[in-house]
Amino acid sequence: MTYLTLGCVFLPFIMAIASALLKNEKLRNFIVILATFTSLGCAIALSQVPDRIVSISSLYFYIGGFNITYAVVAAFMWFAAALLSPQYFKGHHKLSRYYFFFLLTMGATLGVFLSADLLTTFIFFEIMSFASYMWVVQEETKEAMEAGKTYLAIAVLGGMVALMGLFLLYNITGTLMISDLYSAVSVAGKPKMLYISAFCLLFGFGAKAGMFPLHI
Repeated sequence: MTYLTLGCVFLPFIMAIASALLKNEKLRNFIVILATFTSLGCAIALSQVPDRIVSISSLYFYIGGFNITYAVVAAFMWFAAALLSPQYFKGHHKLSRYYFFFLLTMGATLGVFLSADLLTTFIFFEIMSFASYMWVVQEETKEAMEAGKTYLAIAVLGGMVALMGLFLLYNITGTLMISDLYSAVSVAGKPKMLYISAFCLLFGFGAKAGMFPLHI
C-alpha cells in the first residue's frame, strides 16, 4: 500500500528531476509518458484495495472513496496530456522546463486529492500553485507574464489566508484529520472562531481554485 502511494504521488516528482536532466528529446518524452502511465497504474491499483489511511513521513493520505476516484481521473488526464504534448508543443521553446513543472503539478494534484488531513492538503496545494505558475508564463509573452503576476499574487494571498485558517482550526479542535473534524467541531466551544477559520479556509482555497468571485 505504501509503495503504491509513493508511486502514485511521489514518482512524478522524481521523474520530473530526471526529465530535466535529459538532453535527448525523445528519451525525455518517453520518461514523462512512463511517469504518468506508472502513476496511473498505481492509482488504479490503489482503487482496488480496502479503504485506509496511509502515513508517509508525517503526511497522511486516504485511499478510498472519492479521493481515489479523483486521483485515477487526474492521473488519466495527465497521461493523455503527456501522450499529446510532444506533437502539440513541437517546435516550442523551453520544453524541458514545461515537462519538469508538468510532472511536479501532477504529483502535487494527486497529493491534494489523496490527502487525509488538511495540512497535507495545504502542502500539496502550495506546491501545485507554484508549479503550475510556470504553465501560465510558458510562452513568456507580455500577456502571459501579466497573467502570471495575477496568478502568483492570488496564490500567495490565498495560501497565507488558508494557513491562518488552519492555525485557528487546529487551535480550536486539536486536529486537522478530515475524518476527525466533524466530531471535533461538534464539541468545540469557540463557535465564533470556527466561523473565522471556516471563512479563511474558504477564501484561501477558493482563491487558489478559482472559485467565483475569486476567479480573476
